[in-house]
Amino acid sequence: MTVIADNKKRVTLPTKPGERFDLQSVGNDKFILTRLAPVRVRPAKVTFKKVGGYTVGKLGHPIDEAALQKALEEFP
Repeated sequence: MTVIADNKKRVTLPTKPGERFDLQSVGNDKFILTRLAPVRVRPAKVTFKKVGGYTVGKLGHPIDEAALQKALEEFP
């Protein structure tokens, strides 16, 4: 398949929205795109309860502290 870049250096591939790819650069002129398996996102199950006059949400699974810290570093 041959694809052509537009004036903004974008290339359009026949894919579905949300598909993920691994991009490997091989030398200066070649790139390899490998389709990755879809990531199964589990919805957060939150229950709300009143604690000391405040509404508090409780998650159905533990919070990953490292992922939370990384996300907060990217937040302005």
